[in-house]
Amino acid sequence: MAVNILIGVGGTGAKVVESTLHAAVAGLAGDNLTVGLVDQDGSNGNVGRTAQLLATIVSARALWRSTGGAHVLGGSPLFATDIQSLSPAEEVWIPHPDKAASLARIFDRESMPTGERQLFDGLFAQGTSAADTEQDLPLDEGYRGRPHIGAAAMASRIEDDIEFWDKLTTALDAARGATEVRVLLVGSVFGGTGAAGFPTLARLIRRRLPQGASNVHIGGVLMLPYFDFDPPGRDGDASRDNVALSEELVLQSKSALKHYSDLLRDEPIFDQLYLVGWDRPFALGYHSRGANGQANPPLAPELFGALAACRFFNADLKGVSGQVLASARTSADALTWSDLPSPDSDPDAPYHKLGQLLRFAVAWKHWGPLVSRPRSGLFKAFRTDPWYRRQRIDTIKFDATPAEAEVAALDAYCRWVLGWAGGIELHARRARINFGLWNTDAFIRPGERPNLPVQVPRAFEGADYDDAYGSIVMPGETGEAPPTAADLMGRLTNETAPEVNQRGLGWFVSALHAFADVQPPAATRT
Repeated sequence: MAVNILIGVGGTGAKVVESTLHAAVAGLAGDNLTVGLVDQDGSNGNVGRTAQLLATIVSARALWRSTGGAHVLGGSPLFATDIQSLSPAEEVWIPHPDKAASLARIFDRESMPTGERQLFDGLFAQGTSAADTEQDLPLDEGYRGRPHIGAAAMASRIEDDIEFWDKLTTALDAARGATEVRVLLVGSVFGGTGAAGFPTLARLIRRRLPQGASNVHIGGVLMLPYFDFDPPGRDGDASRDNVALSEELVLQSKSALKHYSDLLRDEPIFDQLYLVGWDRPFALGYHSRGANGQANPPLAPELFGALAACRFFNADLKGVSGQVLASARTSADALTWSDLPSPDSDPDAPYHKLGQLLRFAVAWKHWGPLVSRPRSGLFKAFRTDPWYRRQRIDTIKFDATPAEAEVAALDAYCRWVLGWAGGIELHARRARINFGLWNTDAFIRPGERPNLPVQVPRAFEGADYDDAYGSIVMPGETGEAPPTAADLMGRLTNETAPEVNQRGLGWFVSALHAFADVQPPAATRT
């Protein structure tokens, strides 16, 4: 079994990790995934959101996958991928956490010998104001779209005693034996931290490999410019100083790609490298220097980046070299399931597994409150219903084995995945893309501001549930609509999920996920 490590570098890298985490929960990313996040801007909203999602998934798995728990999913495919944090003690590695950090401080310019100081001054602008300094640029909110600053600052911390590097080194050391290790870095070719850290970290990891470790594979997912944002202020306004500007992204990317071309020609680093772009940029509708305000919504290209990550973790990498693969949408004005590249042998895997996960999330937000409140009048009212006994809920002793923690963790994750799906759809439609993956219009509400997450209902009831469940996943290539809420009720009444060591409420959750399939059971297909 390979050890799979995913490292998100910068805010865009974190957003690709966000989509990859949902793909992993859906079962698209292999049997294990260890996740690390890197950003100099420790309060970056994109990174913070992904760190919270990772913590939510780890918590849910710990509860529903506990060998000694009362409510266990057993061998159900839901949450089957073992997802862990690379460095639990520090969810995000901040290369220089000191708020007063600058290049001049990091390298102690004042103590340099004359020759070294002259070289330092030649590489980094000294400047006298916030607009033209590089040596004294405060790094507390990242590298401000200047990757050469980030590369130097990040490389200076590699040899320090840092949990992130200790954990990564331990994983790489496993490759001394028969264990295969796959390390994938995801980041942007534009911006600051991602553009700086992506090649820097990849090169340093390659150079730190144990001698003779031929079973370590390093891959990369590199995001090209796919969004733009409002200008920070008028020319001459101090708010424009040392911030990323939308109009500079393409030029920065062109220069960075030239650097990558030279770098990879002279020093092979990646076993596989995926480039993901978009033909028309998504307009974010706001600007942020960084910190919490930089919380960009999830966007469709990140799903493509996530599927590239899943392919890297699933593919047979032995003897792979020199291959150039391309994936493109059928129409620039549309996005359908057939446009999504599959990471495994099933060409419709994204439709089958992501579709099932989204339908399960909607179903749980209807059924979860019903089956997990043993003292409610409604709970007592349906204790004689056939589905109640069929799914073994009548055997659960809720007084002795309460399920509040397990239910809360699953509720939290379902809000995350529905909010993620709603954000992608909302911004795709705003970009005038005919979005044919899923439909959350009936229940998702936009945030009050562009950089606030969409609003997800706490529960679905009655006709609202029927509509949401029946319409959330658009038909795949066959054009056949997925089964309805009534079909799901019929299966809960007449079937049980395969027995794979479930316990307690895990029986019902396992069945709900299994029966949320986008395709009808084989016995009912025409």
